Amino acid sequence: MKKSISRRQAIGSISAAAAATTISASLGARRSRTRSRTGRGETSLDSGTRSQRLQAETVVDARTGTPIPFEKFTQEMPIPPVKQPLAVGKPNAPWVVGDCFHGVAPEYFTRTVAEDPTLKYPEKYPEKYYEMRIRDVVGEVIPGVQTPCCGYDGIVPGPTFKSKGLEPIIVRTWNDTHYECSMHLHGGHNPSHGDGYPNFYILPGQARDYYYTNTIPYHHGVPDVGEAPSTMWYHDHGMDVTAHTCVLGMAGFHIQIDDFEQGLIDRNILPSDPYDIPIMIGDKRFNSDGTIWFDPLDHNGYLGDVYCVNGKAHPYFRVQRRKYRFRFLNASNARHIELRLSDGRPFVGISNDSWLLPHAIERDSILMSPAKRADVVIDFSKVDANELYLENILLQGDGRGPDGKLLNRDTQIPGVGLVKFIIEGDPVPGDCSVDVGTELREHIPILESEIEATRVFEFHRRKGAWQINQEFYDEFKSNACPRVGSAERWILRNTAGGWWHPIHIHLESHQIQKIDGQAPPEEWAYKSDVCMLGPNTEAEIFMKFRTFTGPFVFHCHNLEHEDMRMMFVFDPIKDGPKSNQPLSAYYP
Repeated sequence: MKKSISRRQAIGSISAAAAATTISASLGARRSRTRSRTGRGETSLDSGTRSQRLQAETVVDARTGTPIPFEKFTQEMPIPPVKQPLAVGKPNAPWVVGDCFHGVAPEYFTRTVAEDPTLKYPEKYPEKYYEMRIRDVVGEVIPGVQTPCCGYDGIVPGPTFKSKGLEPIIVRTWNDTHYECSMHLHGGHNPSHGDGYPNFYILPGQARDYYYTNTIPYHHGVPDVGEAPSTMWYHDHGMDVTAHTCVLGMAGFHIQIDDFEQGLIDRNILPSDPYDIPIMIGDKRFNSDGTIWFDPLDHNGYLGDVYCVNGKAHPYFRVQRRKYRFRFLNASNARHIELRLSDGRPFVGISNDSWLLPHAIERDSILMSPAKRADVVIDFSKVDANELYLENILLQGDGRGPDGKLLNRDTQIPGVGLVKFIIEGDPVPGDCSVDVGTELREHIPILESEIEATRVFEFHRRKGAWQINQEFYDEFKSNACPRVGSAERWILRNTAGGWWHPIHIHLESHQIQKIDGQAPPEEWAYKSDVCMLGPNTEAEIFMKFRTFTGPFVFHCHNLEHEDMRMMFVFDPIKDGPKSNQPLSAYYP
């Protein structure tokens, strides 16, 4: 049975944001600004057909820019609510796990390591049970304007999951929309059934039990604690519709803190709640009636002219004079961003994508493609003023990607304001100690001697769409079949001319060895799950394939490129390495 929510509840839960000036100019106007070159490394909607929704969301009046003027920094930035479990522990399970239309991963019952079935993968805490529904909603993104969206539990962003390392959870997810959805936990180490394979659907009106192990792989028989993630996020991954559903709002945070990271918090090294803030940044264009503009025939990459931060257009956020941890996520379809503080002070960087760095580093700015994450610490006690702005200084005129090259980008200072920080009170005594050089999490490098195979993947435009190695995505074919438990070298090569392709590989982290023959910037030198390819960039990565057999996917995270089949399948198998094999399993 569908649960109804009041108009006030739905509108109050929507969160989205914008840029840095009153928005009425077109995207093209941004390209005329002065440039500098830098080498820095709701209420539930009435049911209707999908065609009716598309017609409403593709009206002509937003093609050259959002026609709705508004004053920025007048809405407070909300923090997504924390999702609460229905029950804890198997004796208290609220339903029979797997007793739904799409079932549950077989690994839920075995809990064995694929490369060594005599081992159980690490667990420490009793499992928790959640239920979530994907719903159409209406909420206020631009001040005073009602916008139809689509979100998990009817809010945008969706609720934040907070879990412990080695604490398995089951999320029974219902689809109350007309989209064929598939939910992906980006940065997680989980079985194929619940990883968001594009056509392992949650069909309309049905449910799938997503089994998130929150485990870590083994390294020579010992749990690899360096692989414990921190900032993950979940979003729709349905085949051919991901760009559209994510623009509508299907995304949320999943924050996992293991015992080691909790120790850093308990010892007052890292900020604790409520000074640990997730920030989801995206961009949208709005029609004059408040609906989101989206063109399903544009395969280049969706760009908005209104930046949305936690679901509100250009919000403000009140902070104390102390250190805050911000978990930045670029949830845009195609827009890359480069974050900077308006007074030029550096960030203290503590993570890349899902993983803490070995030590905190100084970062003047933060380059983020779609799907990239970066955790930073900002010390507001050192700011003399009462206001500070988070801004995007990267110039990008169309869906091809930013202006300039990966390590030589076109920027503008001052940039476009995303969030206005209002700084209040006196400096707080006894603040946490993290600073540049602070030791964080151990990193175990993958060694050349561990590599069993080398594969080359070329990303390019062909036949008016997007391909890898001159092939479109085939959901029934495993393009790469590493031996489960092994390590491989992958060469990721962008041969698409001026296009940018951020490449996301599911299952676990990869380690970037070289970018165009050179060592990567320090922030990318450890663990990543998105490897950014600028124009004609070639990256060499090492990656392990542990714990679970497939199938899994890797793809461009420009979502229009992903939907237009710039995606391949990899399937870790016991008798690998092989190529071009049938899927080892299928979980529709």
